[in-house]
Amino acid sequence: MAKGTRVTQQEKEQMWQLYNQFGSYAKVAKKLHRSSGTVSRYVREFEAAVGAANMVLNIKFER
Repeated sequence: MAKGTRVTQQEKEQMWQLYNQFGSYAKVAKKLHRSSGTVSRYVREFEAAVGAANMVLNIKFER
């Protein structure tokens, strides 16, 4: 990708899937032609969202 192009929702999800497969921001970045910093940012963002959703669901089911 060219510098400054927006990351799509599909790319964000793909970053997370590939990170789980490869276990490396650098490998995902190389495959998607993005910087490892970009991959790291979106993988952490995705994991935070999943964690928050799980927390909400756990609270709901504890009641």
